[in-house]
Amino acid sequence: MALIPQEFRTSGKITAEVRARVKEKIRPGMGYLEACEFVEEEIASRGASPAFPTGIGVNQVTAHYAPQTGDGSVFKETDLIKVDFGVHVDGYVTDTAVSVTFNPEYNLLLEVAERALNVAIATARKEVRTGEIGREIHREAARFGFKTIENLTGHTVDRYQVHAGKSIPNLYLPGMQSLKKGDVFAVEPFLTPGRAAGYVVDAPTTTIYSIAARKKTGVDELDRFVDRVWEDRKTLPFTPRWYAEELGGKHESLLGRLVAKKLVRGYPTLVEASGNPVAQFEHTLAIDEAGLVVLT
Repeated sequence: MALIPQEFRTSGKITAEVRARVKEKIRPGMGYLEACEFVEEEIASRGASPAFPTGIGVNQVTAHYAPQTGDGSVFKETDLIKVDFGVHVDGYVTDTAVSVTFNPEYNLLLEVAERALNVAIATARKEVRTGEIGREIHREAARFGFKTIENLTGHTVDRYQVHAGKSIPNLYLPGMQSLKKGDVFAVEPFLTPGRAAGYVVDAPTTTIYSIAARKKTGVDELDRFVDRVWEDRKTLPFTPRWYAEELGGKHESLLGRLVAKKLVRGYPTLVEASGNPVAQFEHTLAIDEAGLVVLT
């Protein structure tokens, strides 16, 4: 049996193909929702499924925002745009992100964020502690006067798990775990200007959820919904837009009740604390018999 399941490699190949299409497609005037639907259609056309709802992060919005039906927001010439998405093939997850801008003010920030990702890839290998990868990401950002987001990290992935245990920080942290042969993991530098706070906080909006536990509530509509999502997603994240028919226009109340019962977990939208723009680039990597492989 191969150390890295073939499904990871297939998922990574599809993710890479869609990633290239996203970089070509994003343009001023395109709707946030249109961008999400484009990503999801590209994934489906290749016989795979989203590992989590496509995230659209514009300017200071950094992670966990998935546009819903009726969202009329469009990309502007002045925006810094992040598209974060993943693919799963039979539950095997790969994760990637790109940043795009048409605003020259952000060109260096994007360039250095991508450089930081490449430095991280060059550092990652068997037995390296993940904090050492964070040190190199932070060092590359600081060389150009930028900060990394201190409370967002990369992460290992596994079957039906987007975050599988090990974290890859964006600054040096001592005592972190080492990478091992067989690990599959996403590295994702988040960079922001030097004047920024350098950390994210929760916004009041939540558009991404996952099943946290399966037990009967005795309330038919709640139990039917949990069963329906579990059938589709297991523990992988979902967004209300995907279940509009089942939620019947009352997603806030139904999901709120499930969150209160700890059957569903919500992931609030994350924004840079001081309102500064954030750039992100991400690849999923694996350590196989021959060494490091960039899957995406």
